[in-house]
Amino acid sequence: MQKLNDIKEFFKEYPLYKEFLYIENYVRNENGIVDPFDFYGLSFEYFCEEEKTNRTFEIDLPVSVKEHYGKLPGDKIQRDFFDENNFLNYNIHLIGICKSCQKKQADFLISVKSNQEFPDNRDNILSKSSKGFKHIDIVEDKKIQVSLTKVGVLPEQKVEIDKSIQKYFDRETNNWYFKGVKLYQQGFGIGSLSYFRRIVEKELMSILSNVSELNSSDPKLKKLIEDFNKNSKISSLYKNSFSLLPKSLQILGDNPFDVLYSLTSEGLHNLTEKESLNKADKIHKLLDYVVKKIYEEKSELHDIRELLKDLKK
Repeated sequence: MQKLNDIKEFFKEYPLYKEFLYIENYVRNENGIVDPFDFYGLSFEYFCEEEKTNRTFEIDLPVSVKEHYGKLPGDKIQRDFFDENNFLNYNIHLIGICKSCQKKQADFLISVKSNQEFPDNRDNILSKSSKGFKHIDIVEDKKIQVSLTKVGVLPEQKVEIDKSIQKYFDRETNNWYFKGVKLYQQGFGIGSLSYFRRIVEKELMSILSNVSELNSSDPKLKKLIEDFNKNSKISSLYKNSFSLLPKSLQILGDNPFDVLYSLTSEGLHNLTEKESLNKADKIHKLLDYVVKKIYEEKSELHDIRELLKDLKK
């Protein structure tokens, strides 16, 4: 059966040049973007330069596109959108309109591609199967996929760093964090990964020490860190810390500290831009998760202590 992945995530989160798998197992006449008019009216959350906050945006098409393709029959996909191998393959300019201020706030140049030969019609063709009549695309199960890639965005996507992250790290690390996210959004995987690796190398031990201070951590974690300070076996510290971490980190299944540490020993220039982009994204998300857990527990504890003080007055 056809599966659609969340296209709102693509517009809001995806960087330049990172391919987004949008349609899996394409079936004609089901929902999904195939030609430019399928983008029209799509809504998603994005940063509004006018109001300086995230708002709901809606996709519009350039007047020339609407005037030209709007006059053509809708039951066939136009030849303009295919390459010589009959793969879906075209670029389209999309306009992001903020529904709050009603102004154009963003321009996107999007590449749309299929992974194999693509049907040029939208016919609802039925075929007999062992379970009765089904759409021919379901019966043939060609596993046609449609992917989207941002190849241009104006203005550049705003870099948003969570306030808890900004409060946790010092000025130098926050600067690296900003640059790592910025390069990721621009599609520079190796550059982005180099900054996040630098953060891990500098901050990982400090983050683990802060985790050991949490009430939800096993007291033995502090002892483990003290022993490390004596024998300096950093790799064994991270590997042996998992069972002593708070449950909120153990539920990940793997030790986030061991995983992050192992990434610092990999050769950076052995990776492609695409591999680096994916790895930078994962390090970013994992760092965010761990730091936010520390911040949330400390903030909650602080709030409860203040509440107790007020009740004792």
